[in-house]
Amino acid sequence: MMLRTSTLLLLGSVFLLSACSAPSKKAPSATSATTGYQSTNTPTDKYIAKRVTTLAGFTLASSNNVCVDHFNFLKEAQSNNYPKYTKDYGDIGKGYRFLNINKNIMDKDAKDVYTMMLEMKLDTLCTKVQYSGYAVVKDKIKELSSI
Repeated sequence: MMLRTSTLLLLGSVFLLSACSAPSKKAPSATSATTGYQSTNTPTDKYIAKRVTTLAGFTLASSNNVCVDHFNFLKEAQSNNYPKYTKDYGDIGKGYRFLNINKNIMDKDAKDVYTMMLEMKLDTLCTKVQYSGYAVVKDKIKELSSI
C-alpha cells in the first residue's frame, strides 16, 4: 500500500509539472518581428513598416554608460566639440591612473579630496557632453524646419 501511494504521488507530481511547463498555444500575431509594429495592412501601415525596417539596421547599441553613450552620439554626429571633450576625458583618466597608483601611499584626506575633484570633473564633463548632444539635435531640428 505504501509503495502504491508513493508511486501515485510521484506520477501525480510528474503530471502536474508537465502540465505547468507545457508551452501555451497563442494565436499568431500580426506584429512584425523586426519592427515591432502592428500592421493592419493599410497603405499607410505598409509604408511605415517598410521605413522602420530599413532604418532598424543602422542603430547603435547602448554601452549601458550614459556618459559614454553621449560621447558616442557626439562622435557619430561629427560634433566640433568631440575632440576637446575626448582630450578632457583622457586627462581625467590620467588623474584616475595617478590616484590608483598612489592611493596606498597618499594621506587619506588628500586621497578623498582628489577623488572628489576627479568625480566632480567627470560629472561636469559628462553634463557638457550631454548639453552638446542637445545642441546637435536642436540644429538637426532647424534643418528639418525648412522642409
